[in-house]
Amino acid sequence: MTTNPQKTEAQKTVHWWQFALIGVMIMMFILFAAGLGRDTKFIPSPLIGKAAYDFDLKQLGSEKQIKLSDYKGKIVVLNFWASWCVTCREEHHILLESSKALQPTGKVQFIGVNSKDTDKAAFGFMDKRGHFPYPSVIDRQGRLALEYGVYGMPETFFINKDGVIAAKHIGALTHKILADKLKQTEAVQ
Repeated sequence: MTTNPQKTEAQKTVHWWQFALIGVMIMMFILFAAGLGRDTKFIPSPLIGKAAYDFDLKQLGSEKQIKLSDYKGKIVVLNFWASWCVTCREEHHILLESSKALQPTGKVQFIGVNSKDTDKAAFGFMDKRGHFPYPSVIDRQGRLALEYGVYGMPETFFINKDGVIAAKHIGALTHKILADKLKQTEAVQ
């Protein structure tokens, strides 16, 4: 029985790569497992805890000007939406139902921001799904969306009674998400 020293050296090299490959696979598995429980829609906003940008914009379908500062003393749910936004259709009934239930208390004010849309398309959206029982302002060029760092529709900001952004949600609202964010907003005062 003879041994070939060159073959043995080649086998050692193969073993080293196998260990490296196994190590990489273990690292990838750990990273994958760590990401499984995370909310992929949660993106921290640098605006949380900061004063909400005040605006003075025309109300959709009216000549009335709406200012955010007019609602100081109330919790404001500021929802960015557009007729071309598919996800906005999903949350529309949540906004209708919740605003009808919460606004009469006088503690919460909903404001829509119709962004990068036309009046005709916005009214077509509401004609099919129901008109908001609260004002929507027109953000035709998306400048207000830029001030709030909005990069996708819908996005909703929860502003406390002092005008500070307490929470933000990206994507379609549900009743539970809305209730949780409002609770979080009341806590940040």
